[in-house]
Amino acid sequence: MRFGHVGIEVGDLFNMERFYRAALGLGLGYRYVSRNTPGLRTVFLERDGVRVELLERPRGAPFPGERAHPPNHLSLEVDDVDAAYARVAALGFPGVTLKPPRDTGDGFREAEIRDPEGNLVELSARIRPPPVTPVQAIVFDLDATLVDSEPNYYLADKELLGRRGIGFSEDDKRHYIGGGNLDMMVDLRRRFRLPETPQALVEEKNALYLEIVEQRSTPVYPEMRRFLDLVRGLGLPVAVASGTSPLVLRRVLAATGLAPVFPVVVSAEDVPRGKPAPDVFLEAARQLGVAPEACVVVEDSRPGVEAARRAFMRCIAVPYLTDPPLPDTFALAYLLFAEGMTTFDAEGAFAWMRELAASRG
Repeated sequence: MRFGHVGIEVGDLFNMERFYRAALGLGLGYRYVSRNTPGLRTVFLERDGVRVELLERPRGAPFPGERAHPPNHLSLEVDDVDAAYARVAALGFPGVTLKPPRDTGDGFREAEIRDPEGNLVELSARIRPPPVTPVQAIVFDLDATLVDSEPNYYLADKELLGRRGIGFSEDDKRHYIGGGNLDMMVDLRRRFRLPETPQALVEEKNALYLEIVEQRSTPVYPEMRRFLDLVRGLGLPVAVASGTSPLVLRRVLAATGLAPVFPVVVSAEDVPRGKPAPDVFLEAARQLGVAPEACVVVEDSRPGVEAARRAFMRCIAVPYLTDPPLPDTFALAYLLFAEGMTTFDAEGAFAWMRELAASRG
């Protein structure tokens, strides 16, 4: 018998994975969306032979208050699960409950034992390799990912606040990169006690931005365009999911010639919550008709990477702000170009993605 792993049920899988990777230096083993238990998602982390399984499932009451038993478990690897289970069952130990062996969706033969105080012990043996979900769609962020638009947005924000006698520097702008327009205006209204509604501020900013765009081009990043063309050449559907307002999204995509490329375009204003909530990416997946875990997101910002991971999507991160140290959220990206767009390699990213697209879960 060998130590298998320690399983920990959690209420916020993204945040707990971020903690264990940052605090203990654990690396990703694999992620899995259960085929047998609706809503169950797990992440296996490992380092130096130590393995930790984090599990998140839908709950009808605040976690951990609804737990009837301790939710964590100890997993022990055995050579023959059925024989080990039969031996324990034959003991007839008082207070012990058993669940017969079964084959799990992520490749284990597994039996469950609850000891006399309700603690869960798994007896397991791997019978298949860990599952890999094939890539079926790519979802792009727009600003600072597909197009170099942040300088123009800064000018619009600066003019918006300048009209009200408020200074706004490039350092001020950095705080909002990657978030949604509406969320930014909610915060600016609070900070500066502006009388207008956030919606009115968004409309004014959008008008200013579109005026600027008419005078200054919004270039598409050439290497990212190359990656987009390679992806489309493979026949994978693509979408845009952005914090930008719908009107501006349409105008920028049209002006850059990208509009015909993207049949699905989702704004943060189309969903209840903007990034770092996963709503824009989940809606893009829904419109594409693809399961979230089968999508790859391309993002430039910490909120965007967090939103992608909370949607349980794989993520290519190309940070717009590259000042070291990068936020630890970027460590959760599957593929990270830590120095940003200047080092982004379309062919390398495509090779990584094509291998996943060809895999079978």
